[in-house]
This record gives sequence, C-alpha cells and structure tokens, in this order.
Amino acid sequence: MAKIHCLPDLKDVEINETELILEALREADIPITYVCGGNAQCSTCRILVVEGIENCTPPTSREQALTKNLGFPANIRLSCQTGVTGDVVVRRLVIDNEDIDIVESQLSSGSIGEEKAAAVMFVAIRGGADFDEVRFPYDVIYTMSRYFRRMNQIVTEYGGKTTSYMGNRFVALFDGDMGEAEAINRSVWAGVEMVRAIKEINNHFQTLSYQPLRLSIGVHFGSVLKVAIANQPNPAKEANTNAVLGATVILANLIESANRELGTTLLVSNTVFNQIKNQAVMGKTTSLRISAKLGEMPVYEITQMQGLSPKKLEQSVELTKSLPKQMLSFMQKFSSAWGKKK
Repeated sequence: MAKIHCLPDLKDVEINETELILEALREADIPITYVCGGNAQCSTCRILVVEGIENCTPPTSREQALTKNLGFPANIRLSCQTGVTGDVVVRRLVIDNEDIDIVESQLSSGSIGEEKAAAVMFVAIRGGADFDEVRFPYDVIYTMSRYFRRMNQIVTEYGGKTTSYMGNRFVALFDGDMGEAEAINRSVWAGVEMVRAIKEINNHFQTLSYQPLRLSIGVHFGSVLKVAIANQPNPAKEANTNAVLGATVILANLIESANRELGTTLLVSNTVFNQIKNQAVMGKTTSLRISAKLGEMPVYEITQMQGLSPKKLEQSVELTKSLPKQMLSFMQKFSSAWGKKK
C-alpha cells in the first residue's frame, strides 16, 4: 500500500490504489473539508501535493473543469478526485470556516489570484493645496475627485487597470499578457500623458486659488502576485478586488519615491528604459540603492515620448463616468459628514 504524509497534521495514512485521498484521510480521522460531498463542485477539499505529484492519478474531467476555472497550478489537486500509485506528501489547504469563506469568494469570482508579469506604476502627489483639510473637506473632495478621475481615465485609455488607492497614492498595472514591450510602452506613454494632464488640472486649480499639485510616478516591469480578496460582508454578490504583491511592486514604489530627491516627475527602471529608449527623451539619470544584497539599479527620468502613441483603448460608459466604487463611496460619506457640521 502507498502512504500519504499529511500536513499540517504530521500524520501518515495508508491508502490502496482503489481509494481516493479524501476517503483515506476521512478514515484516518483527519479533518478534511468537503462541502459539496466530494463531487468536485466546491474545491474545499483542495490539497497541495508537496512531494510525489508523479504518483497522483490524472485529473478527472470534473476536476479539470473546476481547476481551470480557478486557475490552480498543477500541484493543487482535489482530494475527492485524486488517487495515488505511490507515496505522496500533501498539505490540507482549507483548515477552518474562514478558509471556506475564502473558497466561496474565489468560486464567485473565478480566481484564486495568480503570478504574472506586468508593468507596475506607482503614482503619488507631492505637496498639496492651500486649504484647511479639517475646516474645508469639500475642497479636498473636489480636488481629489478631479485628480483621481482624470488619472484613472488615462490608465484605462492605455490598457492599464488601477488596482488600489492609498491616501494620495495609487497603483496601476499594465498586464504583461499583452507582451512585455507593449505593456511597458503603454505604461510610459500613460505616465507622460499624466504629466501633461496634471498641468491642465493645475491651470484649473489656479483659477480657484488652489496651489498646484506635484505629480510623482515610478514604473518597473516584472513578476507580481495578484491575490483575490473578497469584499465583505457578502463575497458572493460583490465584486472582488486584488492585492498586488512582490518585489516588482516594492521596486516601483522605491523608484517613485526617488523623484523627491531628484526633483523629477517620471522615473523608470533600467528594465523599462531598455524597452523604450529609442522613443524616450531622457532627462536625469542616477543609481538607486535597493539593498545590500541587490546593490544598485539605474533609474531614468523620462520627459517625453517620441513617435506614435499606442492606440488608446475604447472606454466603457461605466469607466468614463466615474471613479471606482470604493472612491465614490468614500467621497459620499465624507461629503455627508461635512454637510451635517454646523
């Protein structure tokens, strides 16, 4: 008989060739979850095959359909559909009720998240307007609404997607599925247009006696981890958002922050610059220290792009109408609270 070493339980379980992993673990009193009754409909019995994937039986058609929908890698299997022909080491992935809620949200969105290549853009505002943010919250709402709306439009027009907002900063991704050169090209053209757009916005603010906003942009290309996160309290009905993680995100953040010291607006990594150097008008350049282990990385100021801009993507009515729902919700709450003050 073959043997299953089960984690995190640290138990060895014997299994014969006619049994499924789910059945063997249940007989050994290991608390394996299977909400759908073992019919390959919920994926709560998912396991990570740490060792011995070659000893697992091929995925059934039911398992193939579900795992394709969720984007599972080859070493995540459904224990209700998988048998073994030799020893394996597996790890249970759904341990408690919170894990079940996460699985439910993944099923509703059709994603568990993924690792992929992308151009990552960090955008921030340096400085601010000359109004009291406590006494005049409407001015904050008006200024940030106009700013975020225009920046989000530009990202969308060039094929990117804004993934998160953090105070006066946001992150945008240009998916590497369109090709590395295309993703990089679109991200830099978008950055150049943002710089032009902020001048127009500041001209408008000047008529309202607001101080100008100073833009700061950093762009890097590499691998990112997109983690699907369900909006609460109703993950089954509300759209999921993504957290974007990884070294590429950290580096894009560091590049953006370097604008402060250099007095620049748009900085890109050497990976990005190597792709667009024939079109780019370069300003300042310097080396950015990353860490003791990674050393330094060249960064380049881009002041202009030459040649033809990549064709802007058509925008849906929903995208051109407004900011993402999270930002609108924030502004509505802020505005309501301000209106109640006496």
